[in-house]
Amino acid sequence: LRTGLKTEQITASTFLKCLCYAKRTEEAVNVLLHGMSELGCVPNAISYSIVLKSLCKNSMSQRALDLLFQYQGVDPDVVTYNSIIDGLCKARAMDKAELVLRQMVDKGVQPNTHGRSKEAAEIFYSMTAKGHKPNAASYRILLNGYATEGCFADMIDLFNSMESNGFVSDCHVFTILIDAYAKRGMMDEAMLIFTEMWEKGVSPDVFTYYTVIAALCRLGRLADAMDRFNEMTDMGVQPNTVVYHSLIQGFCMLGDLVKAKELVSEMMNKGIPRPDIAFFSSIINSLCKEGRVMDAQDIFELVISIDERPDVITFNSLIDGYGLIGQMDKAFGVLDAMVSAGIEPNVVTYSSLLDGYCRNGRIDDALILFREMPRKRIKPNTVTYGIILDGLFRAGRTVAARKMFNEMIEGGIPVSISIYNIILGGLCRNNCADEAITLFQKLGAMNVKFYIITLNTMINAMFKVRRREEANDLFAAISASGEGKYRENIELLPAKYQFFNGFG
Repeated sequence: LRTGLKTEQITASTFLKCLCYAKRTEEAVNVLLHGMSELGCVPNAISYSIVLKSLCKNSMSQRALDLLFQYQGVDPDVVTYNSIIDGLCKARAMDKAELVLRQMVDKGVQPNTHGRSKEAAEIFYSMTAKGHKPNAASYRILLNGYATEGCFADMIDLFNSMESNGFVSDCHVFTILIDAYAKRGMMDEAMLIFTEMWEKGVSPDVFTYYTVIAALCRLGRLADAMDRFNEMTDMGVQPNTVVYHSLIQGFCMLGDLVKAKELVSEMMNKGIPRPDIAFFSSIINSLCKEGRVMDAQDIFELVISIDERPDVITFNSLIDGYGLIGQMDKAFGVLDAMVSAGIEPNVVTYSSLLDGYCRNGRIDDALILFREMPRKRIKPNTVTYGIILDGLFRAGRTVAARKMFNEMIEGGIPVSISIYNIILGGLCRNNCADEAITLFQKLGAMNVKFYIITLNTMINAMFKVRRREEANDLFAAISASGEGKYRENIELLPAKYQFFNGFG
């Protein structure tokens, strides 16, 4: 209802989705063309899009094309057009695909490629072969497709073709090329295009400068980034929020907080909103993941100094960072500061503290803290139990791990594939290979997909207990199916996989 649609339209759209999902697309077409009027509503862009996409998905592109031309009073969106063009290209109906593309452009819908530059190129060159002269928009669409997919040779060939056919490249075109190289760290090539842009008398705009500056910052080339920043201001191009954000993040990651704070002040003096706490929390989290916790702490102090209020994510990131480097006293110091600031710790906070204890072999301290959680009205989740289970197995406490897993099941905590991977690995490390193999086979019978590292662990365990035939069979199954099949990360297993009352 918040979308502004009438109840009848919402109901009809849901019904259409159900029919299409059940592959009853012709019935959906009938409902669209005739049945919706009985519900007292007129088909809109959403209802047409549902049916059109289903037709294309089921290789009925011609039917979709016929339906497209029956549109009355509503305009398809870019996703709908893309679905039809994609279906027609797959059916090798390039003339019809070109027709749809022309209608799309005529109606003011901006095309995109999104991984379909080959199809876009076929339509483009089909048009030119028939004597249709592409316009600047057509060139930009295909250029952007090549750029997005990293097809640099095709991109440059098209760029040269564009100029040889009399089209003058504008700032937008040059920015597409620069961005393609810059996003892949190919700054020499990006700067050559940037220089060529100047030589041809095309002035970069704020988006061009942002593209270059952001890429230089990602590569740690802050001096070069500042050169471009100063150049743009000298040229009268006003930096926007994202330009400042790139530079501030770059200097924070470099550890130059004086310059970062200077840029924050400059933003505020110009009336540009300063970075919010989510921005700084992201930087703090990145630094902590890299083990640069002291640098993260410095950013935290910078946040305080500019009167920005840290949130639960900021504190949790620091706690996790200190746990990662084994400084649990400081982690709890952050917890105290968090509570003093009036921010309630959550399950992520406690999971980070538990992980810090377990990483550093302090399983008893972890268990004490774990038992405190209910008293703090914080319920452990799947991740929390995974941390404790892993800690118990690493400490060689398989009996306690079994009890903890049973407690998890009885508490109704969802069991993820990660939990079973922890259990299988833990059992194998603690000379319980036969038990691990039994559990593995039960799960395998239900077609549960494991991480490849777990499969390797199970093969080693089978060899260790002289169950060579089973090990060879598992190895053969992996080879036959391909590694990719076993890399699926199924976070929460369906209920039918959660029937175990424990293991052992």
